[in-house]
Amino acid sequence: MTISLSGIRNVAAAIGVSTLALFAAEPALAKKAIVLVQLNAYEGDEAYFSLYLVNPEGRYEKTLWVSGPDEEWYPDLQRWWRYLSRAPQELDAITGASTAGGDRSIIHLDLDESLIDAGYSLRVETSVEDQDNHFEDAQVELTTDGQRARTAGMGYVRYIRYKF
Repeated sequence: MTISLSGIRNVAAAIGVSTLALFAAEPALAKKAIVLVQLNAYEGDEAYFSLYLVNPEGRYEKTLWVSGPDEEWYPDLQRWWRYLSRAPQELDAITGASTAGGDRSIIHLDLDESLIDAGYSLRVETSVEDQDNHFEDAQVELTTDGQRARTAGMGYVRYIRYKF
């Protein structure tokens, strides 16, 4: 059985409990987003990459997704790994397969609406075994007007784009 917020409010009103007392703060509104990370057609092993949120000051906020299932290779994403060690986060639900050269990853996210048009960015850090690592392979600010635009990467990422 599923009970909606309005159903809880009706029950609360019937028993005389203030809805405000039950819900002191409404949850932040989430906006569905799709992020596409297209890799260049490079030679070599599949890439591991992290997609994370950066605040308006350019500082790490939160990991949104990790490409690559084997945790033993996560330390190769050196900058992201340092951020994660300072602000540990459960990663099980936000990981996927590593991505081969020329392939793309499509990531579905729920983003807090307050992040959009507020100076927050998506950043991609990439690593390929026995090749260069790119701490800021691609970065794009989350803006309403920037949807669907391709932002070029500087390493393994050909481009990143998103839409809400």
